[in-house]
Amino acid sequence: MKPAYHELMALLGVGDLHPGGVPATEFLLGELAKENPRVVLEVGAGAGRTTERMLKRGWRVTAVEPSAVMCAKLEARCGIAARQASFESFDAGESRFDAVIGESVFYALDPERSVAKLRDLLRPGGLLALSDMIWTDAATPDVAASVHDRSLRAFGIAMAPRDARAWPGWRSALGEAGFSEVVTRRVEPGAGEPARRAWRARVALGLLTHPGLVPLYLSYRAQQGRAWAPRGWLESWLSVWRRGGA
Repeated sequence: MKPAYHELMALLGVGDLHPGGVPATEFLLGELAKENPRVVLEVGAGAGRTTERMLKRGWRVTAVEPSAVMCAKLEARCGIAARQASFESFDAGESRFDAVIGESVFYALDPERSVAKLRDLLRPGGLLALSDMIWTDAATPDVAASVHDRSLRAFGIAMAPRDARAWPGWRSALGEAGFSEVVTRRVEPGAGEPARRAWRARVALGLLTHPGLVPLYLSYRAQQGRAWAPRGWLESWLSVWRRGGA
């Protein structure tokens, strides 16, 4: 089976593909650090770049990642065992976490089911940090579903949610599940461009090291050149939430 887009980029040595890149991650980690979490769950941990940053802060991290390719990269980078599982299938047993972080993960999942499970995984007062691209109010359900399904077929990973729900809908779902908003920041369009320029050098080196990946990379590049959604129909948000209740 051919690697999905995010797996290919990891094989080429490129990471931090989520909205806002490294600055977005550092913003979220800085907010979590104010509470000095000891035990953190990372959902969709990818190749382990954020995992590594949290480990360097002295936090104990449980990294959950469904891709075997990404788990192998994470374990080589961080020296810890990853839990190969989807968020839906992940079972923490009796464990509860001081914080949960997910970057470009929850956009593809059902909001109500996801926030209910997140609440169960966090201790009372624990923090939830999110970074996701979602639809704006301009989006229509048929376009959202079409972009999701077509991009999933093209890249092996959906590039947008299937649910056309905009940010107010996500905020409402979190509030109804017992989360209170700590901080929210919209990722400005183009915020990740400096990182993308640096990626090009890494991609070139990666393709020299793995020339067999050149055709797949060029295929994905051609797909990226398509207009998948109308301009202004997608936006990215960073947010941190506190779990309430006993």
